[in-house]
Amino acid sequence: MMCAVFIPNYAFALGASRAEIGSIGFAYGMAFFISSYIFGRAADIRDRRLFLNIGLLCSAITFFLQILATSSLSLLLVRALVGFSFGIFFSPLIAYTHEIGGKMGEFSSYGALGWAFGGILAGAIAQIGEAITKHELLPYWSVFALSSLFFLISFYLSLRLPKVEMIRVEVPLFPVEIIRRNLWVYISAFLRHTGAFAVWIIFPLYLAELGANKFWIGFMYFANAFTQFLVMRRLDYRDEIKLIRLGLVISSLVFFAYTLARVYYHIIPIQFFLALSFSCLHVGCLIYLTERNTEKATSVGILNSTWSISMAVGPLIGGGLSQLYGFHASMYFASLLTLVALMISLRFSSE
Repeated sequence: MMCAVFIPNYAFALGASRAEIGSIGFAYGMAFFISSYIFGRAADIRDRRLFLNIGLLCSAITFFLQILATSSLSLLLVRALVGFSFGIFFSPLIAYTHEIGGKMGEFSSYGALGWAFGGILAGAIAQIGEAITKHELLPYWSVFALSSLFFLISFYLSLRLPKVEMIRVEVPLFPVEIIRRNLWVYISAFLRHTGAFAVWIIFPLYLAELGANKFWIGFMYFANAFTQFLVMRRLDYRDEIKLIRLGLVISSLVFFAYTLARVYYHIIPIQFFLALSFSCLHVGCLIYLTERNTEKATSVGILNSTWSISMAVGPLIGGGLSQLYGFHASMYFASLLTLVALMISLRFSSE
């Protein structure tokens, strides 16, 4: 999350246009899609800890490589490597957690806690770096280097994870039955996240336009993620279908509410509702998939793949819309697309 906060600003500093920033997000998302699909399936066949080790080590390397980007094209290539590395361990980690008896809400809450501290650390480090140096890129480089260090620590911890007995499942290369069984979940999540990433790709630039400095940009992400940490822990025993629907309703309202802000601090209360919406949707989807599918890593991997396609498609659309019609166009698009996802969930979840 430390890197995600400032990638649009970093790309802008390297000379990228809003449309090019969208292309950088597309490259990251497509690489994450390919990686999540491949290694989610592989983790149902082989020891999941192997993919945790490999993915975290590769992430430590590729997140550091962002420092070496000198143009929008080189940043696009590095972000593709980052997305691929991230996808190696993401689904196996969720499946491993379920295998050892972990609750999806509690697990997700600690991820959100990491996002929270990532956001606030990134904002503080970048703001301090800007105050003590005239080099435009050095504040961002400091953030990338620290994120790489955190991945190295995670890699070390992953080497100490206990081995657990897992049920190995033979999964076809294209698991049609798993997709059919959970199709409404995948489509609803895809549409909502496509809208969301259309907003996130320009969100730091929007905050800057509203008057936020680097610290306040980081704080906006902290407010969202820390609230997720508090909320997700309390969702494990709720009705997962109702959680998904509630997450979609609130998400649509949140994206529209962004357009009403006139200064950056108007965004702060909206971030708490954003946290509630994502918490409900994310935990609801994870509970639904891990409880109803034997092929846990594969089913979650497909969810992550739909998420990553959203990471690819959303930034392209968001960057293009904001380039042509301004920031608010991306937010209206996200709100309407999430309403479509809600209609699908209401129509098909009962089946």
